Amino acid sequence: MKKTLITLLTLIAVFAMATGAFAEKDTDAKLKALEKRLQSLEQKSAKDRIQWTGDLRVEAHSITGEVDAYTDGMRVQALTYGAMFMAMNMENPTDPATIDQYIGEHYAEFQVFRSMNDFPEVKDWVQEMMATNPNMGAMMMAFMQDAAREGFKTDNSILYTTRLRLNMDAKVAKNVAFNGRLSMYKPWGASTQTGVFNGQANTMNTDAAWPGVPGDATLRVDRAYFTWKNIADVPLYLSLGRRPSTDGPPMHYRNDEVRAGTPMGTIIDMQFDGATLGYNFGSKTTVRACYGLGYESQYGNGSLDRDAALKDAHFFGFNIDAYNTPEMQIQTTIARAFDITDGYAGNIIMPNDPVSGQAMPGPIVTRFSPSANLGDFDVASVLLARRDGPIDWFVTGSWSQSHPDDGVTGPFGGLMSGPYDNPESQTGDMYYVGARFNFNDEKTKVGLEWNKGSEYWFNFAPSQDDLVAPKTSTRGTVWEGYTTHRISRRFVVKLAYINYNYDYTGSGWHVGAPAELGDTPAIQGFPTYSKVGKVSLGFSARF
Repeated sequence: MKKTLITLLTLIAVFAMATGAFAEKDTDAKLKALEKRLQSLEQKSAKDRIQWTGDLRVEAHSITGEVDAYTDGMRVQALTYGAMFMAMNMENPTDPATIDQYIGEHYAEFQVFRSMNDFPEVKDWVQEMMATNPNMGAMMMAFMQDAAREGFKTDNSILYTTRLRLNMDAKVAKNVAFNGRLSMYKPWGASTQTGVFNGQANTMNTDAAWPGVPGDATLRVDRAYFTWKNIADVPLYLSLGRRPSTDGPPMHYRNDEVRAGTPMGTIIDMQFDGATLGYNFGSKTTVRACYGLGYESQYGNGSLDRDAALKDAHFFGFNIDAYNTPEMQIQTTIARAFDITDGYAGNIIMPNDPVSGQAMPGPIVTRFSPSANLGDFDVASVLLARRDGPIDWFVTGSWSQSHPDDGVTGPFGGLMSGPYDNPESQTGDMYYVGARFNFNDEKTKVGLEWNKGSEYWFNFAPSQDDLVAPKTSTRGTVWEGYTTHRISRRFVVKLAYINYNYDYTGSGWHVGAPAELGDTPAIQGFPTYSKVGKVSLGFSARF
């Protein structure tokens, strides 16, 4: 009996120990499974902090254009610089052929001379010769006759492009949100962000231009900013970072998109970093004070010399939504650029040396750095947009004015002046109207737009997505007609035609004096379109 009891107790103990071990293993397994589920939920929560949307657009374009007869400004500059080289060596520059021959025979000396003489020296020499040498005027006429070029036509029968945009949105805190966008925009059969400069403002690879200008397949930061709302429990907000400063109203109508930018696209359609301080006066009115930096003069420019460095170029202005409802929008943007430079920092492939005028030895990518602060520049625009029945329509008026620093010019000129002229304040204007009819429950939309800019009109729009050139920058007349159709809610096809008729050179440039296009050949550093037309067919998948 005693033996049986001991055996029974032993079996119970063994069973208990086994059960405990199994229970422990089962608990460990449950804990590991729970830990895995928690990790999965944590990863999902982290991913859900950023909401992703975007669009992919593929387009086909056919572009034809005309260039009037012109005087090659780079050739005139090359002969002028060559004449200066000969004169400094006590030689007499009699005609273009003599100058070319002399440079060829003394090319090593010419390169040394070029390294020691930049544009200010050329400018001083030309002005002195014009004042003291009676033969200088006749010599310059001979230079222009040598640089005369016949007009021609251009034809790019097919050009394909692909654009990808990825939007990021995240809630950071109760009153703080993050917004960003990554973009890629490239032509088919090419992948280089730095193209050969052809005189158009959008052919420089700068921070201000992309991704509105096709380049390579790199995904870049298009926008990145945070917004802090309801500061101190009042409808005041602060936003800092890379600004939503492209595709502003009324540019969104022709793409069947919602408003995508803060400032009016008629005067500001460019990338920049900066800040906005805004106040909401109810649900319909918002006033914003906006600041941006257009050019950082010292960092990255290899200069520690305080006297040699340029000033930073700043922007400041106001963007006012005076009345904003789905049926009507009244908006104005007013801004001033301070200490504007003669170009944006970036990369460029120059066919010619802008100082000597000589052809560059090859397609070399170089860094373009501004050479001077030219002065200040004002821009302003006002918009009235309405929805009346099935029709969306808008009217805008825009104004610009230069405030040049006295006597300051560079190789391409000063503010609205030639390289050898003393710049004066100039005023420009541009009018832009459009209407869009909505058919078929707003699946199909047909629109027509017109804009016209004056001789001295200028706006900051190098990132405007028009491929040929920003249409709102045109010193002349532009017509655009388009049809968009939503195959489904997020899949849109668009057929469009745009026609440019230029009246003056220099569209999109604040540097250089406009010259009238027509029967008399204008002096142009690079040939300018007189007319251009573009037909486009595109598909946009929005997700």
